[in-house]
Amino acid sequence: MGRLKLAFRNVLVPLFFVYFFLHIGITTWKLFQVDSTRIGYENLRDGPLLSKSGMHVRKGNVIEAIGYGKLSAIGFGGGGPLRNKKKKPKQVHPVLRRKDVGVPVISENVKETLVSEGNSILNKTSENSNFIYFAMINNAYERMTLNWICNTALMDNVHNRTLIVSMDSSTCAAIKSQWDETIKCVSLNIDTYKTGYEWGKQEYINILTLRANLMDLLATNNIPFVLIEADATWFKDPLELFANRTNTEEDFDIIVPVKGYDGGSWDTMAFDPMLVGSTNGSKMFIKEMKERLNADQKLYDQDVMNQLCASQHNGLVCRQFEYNEVADGKWFKMDERERKIPYILNNNFNSGTTNKETRQALNGFWFLATKTNQCVISKVTKFMQKYSN
Repeated sequence: MGRLKLAFRNVLVPLFFVYFFLHIGITTWKLFQVDSTRIGYENLRDGPLLSKSGMHVRKGNVIEAIGYGKLSAIGFGGGGPLRNKKKKPKQVHPVLRRKDVGVPVISENVKETLVSEGNSILNKTSENSNFIYFAMINNAYERMTLNWICNTALMDNVHNRTLIVSMDSSTCAAIKSQWDETIKCVSLNIDTYKTGYEWGKQEYINILTLRANLMDLLATNNIPFVLIEADATWFKDPLELFANRTNTEEDFDIIVPVKGYDGGSWDTMAFDPMLVGSTNGSKMFIKEMKERLNADQKLYDQDVMNQLCASQHNGLVCRQFEYNEVADGKWFKMDERERKIPYILNNNFNSGTTNKETRQALNGFWFLATKTNQCVISKVTKFMQKYSN
C-alpha cells in the first residue's frame, strides 16, 4: 500500500497537474480565436478579387452544417424563415484570419481624385447610359487587368467610361505605359497589399471591405456605376445590356447576375458585375453593406449583399441578369453545345492568377504577348470575329 501511494504521488499527481494546466492553456487560447465559418460549394474557394498564384486555402476542420457564417444566426441558412429544406448540409470551412491586419485607409486627397475622375468620365457619357465602369485591383492582378483592357480595346464604349483603382502606383504606371490616358487609373498609394492572398485570409477580406468603402464613395457622390472584375472575358460590348436596364420602367436599386451553382433561396446572386443605380435605395444598400463589413471583420461582401437582398432591407429592390447575359465559372465546365455566349464571362471557381490565366489561354481568351505583356490586337480581332454572332 505504501508503494502504491508513493507511485500515485510521484507519477499520477504530476500528470494530473500537467493535464490541468494544458487544458487551461488550450481553453484560454481558443477563447481568443475567431469562430468564423463560411459555407463552401463545389470548388468555390476562390473569391472575386485576389488569389495567390497556385495556392489553395487550407481547409482546416470540415464540419457539416447549414449556414453562411454569421448569416445563419439571423435567419439565413440554418433554421431561419428562408431555409431551403431540400438542401443537404454543406461543407463549412474556418476563415483564416489575423487580428492585427486592418482595412487600409483612403487618404482625403485620393478620395478627391477619385470623385473628380469619376465625375469627369460620367460627364462624357450620354444621358441614356449615364454610368461608369469601376474596378479595384492590386499588383497581383496587373496582367489580368492588362488582358481585360486588351480584350475590350475594340469596343467603342468601354475604355472611355472605365475607372480602374489600383492599390499601388506601379500597376497604374504599367497600364498607362501601354494606354496613356485612354483608360483612367487612380492609385490609392497603398504599398502593403501588392501580393495575392489566399481566399479567407484577413488581408483578402480587408480588400473586399476597402472596395465597399470605394463603392460608397462613388454612391454618396451621385456617380452611378457598374462594378466589374478584371479577370472576366467580355464577348461583346455590354453597354446595350446595362443601358436597357437603366432605361426601362422596371424599378431597381442594384442588378447583379444569378449564380450558376444553386446556393439555396438565400444565396442566389453573384456580386459582379453590379449595376448600381442612382437611387436612395442603392445608396442605403451600399452604405449598409459598408458599415456591416467595417464593423465585423468576419463578413464577406457577397454574403451581406445576398442577405440584404433576400430580406429586402429598407425596401431594397434587387434585380438579376440572366445567366445567358452574365455567366460564371460553371460555363467552362458546360458542354459546348449547351453554352450560350454571354456578354460577360466571369473567371471564378478557379484559384490562383496563374490558373486563371491558363484557363483563359486554353479557351482563346488571352490576348497579351507572352514575354512583353503587350496587347496583341490581331488576337482580339480573331476573338471578336469568332464570337460576333
